[in-house]
Amino acid sequence: MHFYHGESFPEPNRQQQPSVQYIPPVVIEGYVNQWIQTFIPGYGNVIAYVLDYNRRTGMVAMFIYQPPFYRRRYIQVYHGDLVGISPYFGPTPPRPGGGRPPRPPYGGPGGGPGQGGGFWPWLIGQFF
Repeated sequence: MHFYHGESFPEPNRQQQPSVQYIPPVVIEGYVNQWIQTFIPGYGNVIAYVLDYNRRTGMVAMFIYQPPFYRRRYIQVYHGDLVGISPYFGPTPPRPGGGRPPRPPYGGPGGGPGQGGGFWPWLIGQFF
């Protein structure tokens, strides 16, 4: 009779080691044109906007935002290098401190129905 003490049969009091899960291409494709959180070796934990996924090469084009300053940076990485992926619902683009500036009450510039809101006022409000 032979007893295994290797990795295939861990001892009862030993915790199983975590493993990195492969993210299939179909999952990456579902995040194109969306904000995500992920870990990328060499970059760490990042918030990213996925621009494109090339099925032929497996490359993901994205803007990443790294703490603490969250400056936008364009990169391309192989999809297999992404460790974990989840949607990001925080302020976009991410800001230091993690908070969103307060929204003006109705009646403010672009602040409510019929007040001239839309893409351009929103865009200008992002920079000024």
